Amino acid sequence: MRARAWGWLVVLAAVMLTTVSCRRVSERTLRDTEGRTLEARCDREQGCTLKPGAGQKADAPQVELALRATGRLVGVCSVGPASEPKSPSDCRALVCSGDADCPPAHGSKDGHCVNGLCVEPSGVLGTDDAVMLCLAGTGLGRESPEQVSRFAMALNCGSPCKIPSVCRQP
Repeated sequence: MRARAWGWLVVLAAVMLTTVSCRRVSERTLRDTEGRTLEARCDREQGCTLKPGAGQKADAPQVELALRATGRLVGVCSVGPASEPKSPSDCRALVCSGDADCPPAHGSKDGHCVNGLCVEPSGVLGTDDAVMLCLAGTGLGRESPEQVSRFAMALNCGSPCKIPSVCRQP
């Protein structure tokens, strides 16, 4: 009789463990300020893997996409294989209409959406955030005269960082 009870406990534990691990992973579509869509597979403990959304192609063949939150905003960055972005201008802020539109913070079901932007609530606005906000809606990169000007303004946001008035506000 004891062996049978242990057998049921093992089966029950396996089912519960499988159910819990399934809920840890979610799939969602993310959007950035440039209108790109990204398919994200997010594990609450290990972060998200990204790929371009349906009908979109990667920025370049050797470029990968990665989430980054160095200050207040969560952004998507173009990076080389297993590396960091070369510049904050390689990143764009993620936009949202609710928490489910944002990648989950460590251990959470969803991220945090504030004023239409995905944020890390404990983060403080910094230069990287200013760059993403100032380059929002200007396209990728920073080659155009407008992008160069906005990038320079963002780099000089001060401490504490004040987002220039011509830029998207947090």
